[in-house]
Amino acid sequence: MNIDKRVVAQAFSKAALTYNQSAQLQQQVGQYLLNLAPQRAYQTALDLGCGTGYFARPLLSKAQSLIAVDLSHAMASQARSEHASIGALVSDAEELALASNSVDLVFSSLALQWCNSLSGALSEIKRVLKPGGVALFSTLLDGSLHELKQAWQAVDQRPHVNRFLTQAQVADAIKRAGFNPQGLSMETVVMTYQHPLALLKDLKGIGANYVVGAKRRASTPAQLNKMIQIYQRDYSLANQPAAVSATYQLGYGVLINE
Repeated sequence: MNIDKRVVAQAFSKAALTYNQSAQLQQQVGQYLLNLAPQRAYQTALDLGCGTGYFARPLLSKAQSLIAVDLSHAMASQARSEHASIGALVSDAEELALASNSVDLVFSSLALQWCNSLSGALSEIKRVLKPGGVALFSTLLDGSLHELKQAWQAVDQRPHVNRFLTQAQVADAIKRAGFNPQGLSMETVVMTYQHPLALLKDLKGIGANYVVGAKRRASTPAQLNKMIQIYQRDYSLANQPAAVSATYQLGYGVLINE
């Protein structure tokens, strides 16, 4: 899998103004991740993959200062405009433009799945962490959006959903980065949408509509309608026949720079 970071950044930049309205899952997951932080005083925190800066305030309640980093210039600018007291910069998680041993807490929620090498990104996180520093991350795991994937596979063989790492692969990446892999847990979250198009709208609204290996040619209206029919047939809710489910497999890491 070779993720084109330029295209990812463009997709998220286009979504900077719509992100918060479509990011219910991201907000839910990020809040859960924040609650996993060890209770201690942190001097400098890093929000890696900060998006619009939604978690700036709760992070500043845990740390004296905050650096917000995103691959997208528009997202980093949005975070900075919403929170004048934070530092914001554009940088790649796999090549962080930060000094070694410079932060006490790294918070990265649903951003690391956009890295070509999870172990590389985690190694960078370990590099910038001070000794004893804490890294909190969440990422999508294999099985996420399986409903959308299966519905499209009945229409054509082109990729419409990104591939995600298994829990074992994430644990291996943690170990290869030099962290103790024991701080990894998993959760399944099932979201409800009134229509498959509402799911697609939310994915585009947060900028997560880039699929690795997908051709630029859009699906035809007939193909889209067929996918919708299959999705509704196979994944409608018993108590809400018009609504459909979308499943997310989530991995959470709490890592200490020992």
